[in-house]
Amino acid sequence: MDLEPSQHADHLLKKLLSIWDIEKHYWYPLYDCKRSDVIAFNADYIEDIESKVLDIQNFLLSQNKDRIFEMQEDLTIQMIETTSLDPSYDGHYGERFWFNEDMNWVIYASHEGSITFGGQELISALKDKWQDWAANVFLC
Repeated sequence: MDLEPSQHADHLLKKLLSIWDIEKHYWYPLYDCKRSDVIAFNADYIEDIESKVLDIQNFLLSQNKDRIFEMQEDLTIQMIETTSLDPSYDGHYGERFWFNEDMNWVIYASHEGSITFGGQELISALKDKWQDWAANVFLC
């Protein structure tokens, strides 16, 4: 895992916060977001479900993204292999975001049992794969 140089990490952080309307320490659905292309699911619907994690990874790989960024709760940004993406809250790393340099999608795992997806193309691809998605939307 390559740690991003500070200047590049600062640029990525500012871009992520601006493009995805992240104004607080936490993000959607814990705080409102002005974007309409976000959806949050119950974490239990995705975490540790290998087929769902593979669906997410495969979508990203289909976008020629074999490496993506992971931002931990302490704002540390690293580049990781897409195949190692584990979209979940982790007591060790805390809340995490995953995104690419283009910022056309984002994934956020919260401490409140939600996993949020941003980006219409990603959301549409997952809804197509997950026929029971509507019954698993996170409700605050």
